[in-house]
Amino acid sequence: MTKKVALKEILKFSFPIILGQIGLMLIGTGDMIIAGRYSRECLAAIGLAISIANPIQISLLGLQFSISPLLAQKRGNGEDIGKYFWTVILYSLFISLVSCLLTYFSFKLVPLFGYSENLNSIIKDYLIITSFSSFGICLYQGTKEFFQSMEKTVAANSMALTAAALNVFFNVAFVFGTFGMPELREEGLAWASLSVRMFMGIGLFLFAYKWWREKFIIDWSFMKEIWSIGGPISISLFFEIMAFCSVTLFIGKFAEIQTAANNLALNIGSLAFMVPLSVSAAASVKVGHAFGERNKDNILIYTQVSLFTSFVFTLLMGLSFYFFPHAIMSLYTSDELVLDWAKKLLFWVACFQLFDGAQVTISGILRGLSITKAASVSIFIGYWLIGLPLGYYLGFFGGLEAQGFWIGLAISLAVVALMLGIILRRNVKALKF
Repeated sequence: MTKKVALKEILKFSFPIILGQIGLMLIGTGDMIIAGRYSRECLAAIGLAISIANPIQISLLGLQFSISPLLAQKRGNGEDIGKYFWTVILYSLFISLVSCLLTYFSFKLVPLFGYSENLNSIIKDYLIITSFSSFGICLYQGTKEFFQSMEKTVAANSMALTAAALNVFFNVAFVFGTFGMPELREEGLAWASLSVRMFMGIGLFLFAYKWWREKFIIDWSFMKEIWSIGGPISISLFFEIMAFCSVTLFIGKFAEIQTAANNLALNIGSLAFMVPLSVSAAASVKVGHAFGERNKDNILIYTQVSLFTSFVFTLLMGLSFYFFPHAIMSLYTSDELVLDWAKKLLFWVACFQLFDGAQVTISGILRGLSITKAASVSIFIGYWLIGLPLGYYLGFFGGLEAQGFWIGLAISLAVVALMLGIILRRNVKALKF
């Protein structure tokens, strides 16, 4: 194995995942664009609703992120991993039930945030309707992880791109009442998300018909293994996502203009994040397979080329956000007041691109080595003990308002990237094979 060959493998493996992750992100982007075209209030409300739902739904998806690296390790050991198919599906359905219930009842928290009555009504409706989409997205993620462990990425990620296009169609149809559909206004965004996520989950499960013939045997020991490795991943995601969502909820205290601008900056930053996230997913499987083979040289090479790939991309994104903020944000809204604030926040998104890419890529490499607890501790320290308190001070007491919170996020990511880098270096050195 050479670095050139490893780089080609990472890029080949990552590219469909990148397209799929961008497709998933474009679903949220489509929601933001249609909400922004409908009204400033709708844009603010949907952003706040997503900030409540995402910590629940995405952190619980983290319980599934351990599936592909664990199966890749077993494949590296020479096992036939098809026998684990129904275990993965049942596990995914367990997660979806919990996700649905928690998201549904989260609407009871909305009055506690002190927003206007109209915003509260939109947020509640969105949470209740989209809670049922947990069944679709968890089924999709579990099946995707199963495919990904075998380095089969085209079907799942083609499904995500198709879903992104469908989401735009459903959003326009349901929100504005076009194409013969009823005009559901803000509520239409929730119905569109529900429809698209169920399409993704059921569609990818149907595509996996080849493995339906596997005996319906549930391997409870493997399910426990997924849980034990996935638990810290889920906690890490919760800490990280909750940090970003807390920022959105705090910024909601300032004004609708800053809230809308924050939602746009968060969306474009998250869209750029999809590429290093995809490289991270590829690295977790490649490193997991090499770990199963007990091949330290390949672990080192995949680590180096994965970090290099993320570095190059995030550098380009950071420069783009710095030099072309108006052109980028104008794609979302023509509201000049929102644009002015969005450009200020995008500057800080540009500043933390390198750190964000590094920390998520290292996290994927560590997943491949079945090291997840240390990452959750690092993320907690970086966000909740350093970044958020600093952002709160700068925002409310330093006079920087929304910008103060984004400065705190940038510092958080730098701290997390540094800590994870140290953890990775120590653990790779400690490998004895």
